[in-house]
Amino acid sequence: MFEREILKKITLFLDTNDILLFYWARQVGKTTLMKILQHDYITWKSYFFDLENKEYLDLLNNSPDIFVKYLKSYHARNEDEKIVVFIDEVQYLDNPTSFLKYLYDHYHNIKLIISWSSTLDIRWKLKDSLVWRMIKFDIYPLSFSEFLTFKHKQNLTNLIGKKIDLDIINNELMFFYTEYMTFGWYPKVVLADNIAIKKEYLKQIYSTYIEKDIKDIWQIRELEKFNKLIKVLANQVGNLVNISEISNTIGVTIKTLNEWIFLLENTFVVKLISPFSGNIRWELTKMPKVFFIDNGIRNFIDNNFDLSWNSFENSFFNTINHGYKADKINFYRTQDKKEIDFILDGEPYELKLHYHWKNSSALNYFETKYHKKGNIVTMHKSENVLYNVWYPREVW
Repeated sequence: MFEREILKKITLFLDTNDILLFYWARQVGKTTLMKILQHDYITWKSYFFDLENKEYLDLLNNSPDIFVKYLKSYHARNEDEKIVVFIDEVQYLDNPTSFLKYLYDHYHNIKLIISWSSTLDIRWKLKDSLVWRMIKFDIYPLSFSEFLTFKHKQNLTNLIGKKIDLDIINNELMFFYTEYMTFGWYPKVVLADNIAIKKEYLKQIYSTYIEKDIKDIWQIRELEKFNKLIKVLANQVGNLVNISEISNTIGVTIKTLNEWIFLLENTFVVKLISPFSGNIRWELTKMPKVFFIDNGIRNFIDNNFDLSWNSFENSFFNTINHGYKADKINFYRTQDKKEIDFILDGEPYELKLHYHWKNSSALNYFETKYHKKGNIVTMHKSENVLYNVWYPREVW
């Protein structure tokens, strides 16, 4: 099992009384992360409960006190001794707020470490009373640095962010980044060496997560049109989302379409970003752009695993979105169609698959108006003097 970068933050809270919540989509490695903690970092007695096991789910739904009696049957020597309880997929509980709050308030020797897989569930099922009792950790898919570690190329991570003159190292990094960009960053997919197996795993993730969790749990009735929406969004990654146009294309009302996009965004399938402006209200009322949370899933849905502009732009967005660079992500577009792909905390970044020395009217305009130096991010570059030029891996 490979350790994740976020472990450095998590281990700071192992000795506190806080409930630790690992939060994000399925298949990103939450369960593995919990087991690494249990086996390598926890020195106290620990217990692991996967609530996809119905017996465990029934036990915890019964009552907190009965659950504690069950623990005591395995831990009878010293009732006050600290123990750690891992609960995987805690969103399956009927009332997780009451259960967790009761254990936290009445059993101070129990340290709770839990996982949750749905942002919609968490809004409905976790109440404000738990906020100050809990520390939440977003467990994102793999960063490129973690990807290299999973590929046993962790020695290359020391080169990320540095200007490298050695062509052989550059080529190796670019080879792995191309794979990262093509098949995405779900751990199971990354660890597969065979392309056919990678594609089968992506199909499995898509079918179990989107078809089962989203369609069934959230009771999508017009499945054909819902599938069509996902394909339309996958095909126009990095483009403006014209709600009225898409509504007409797939044949559903604007209200239904907005509900479906909200559902996809809140179950970690897509992410919308708004245009950059000094007026927040204006940002929220203009058409956003859409990106997929995982490149591999997006490429699978679009049935296109070729190196493309869409994959490149989506890969750049995801690493930034995953918290390694920017707190605020926008794009820039003027009425006369000057466009900049990303504005990261006010800094402009324009993406180019191939970049040879060339002026950018959009970057020049932005630099003049906002006094921010332009940045070019490219897969292949030549030297220039106008802008800061980066390979995508160097930005983060």
